[in-house]
Amino acid sequence: MKKRYRESYIFIITTSSSNEEEVENMVQYLSLNANKIYQISGTQKFKMPKQEVRIADVFQAVENAKSRFTVFAWGLADTTLEDVFIKVARGAQVVNILS
Repeated sequence: MKKRYRESYIFIITTSSSNEEEVENMVQYLSLNANKIYQISGTQKFKMPKQEVRIADVFQAVENAKSRFTVFAWGLADTTLEDVFIKVARGAQVVNILS
């Protein structure tokens, strides 16, 4: 099941709130179909389709960003099993509502 639904990377980055737009631009450059999941106090979380993203490019982009502004923390993760179950459960809810 995880293999079937495991199509995205999760990218989280924490910067100053004043750099949020720069981060958004960086993520859009890396993946045109990236979706912002949330943004709060300088921390932003994005979902990026695997077929559009190379891990090495993300590392390079973050290193370049560090030369322009402070990056307090960042991470790139594969879709977790929890993410897969949430996606499946949401799909089941939609089917139940439409039935």
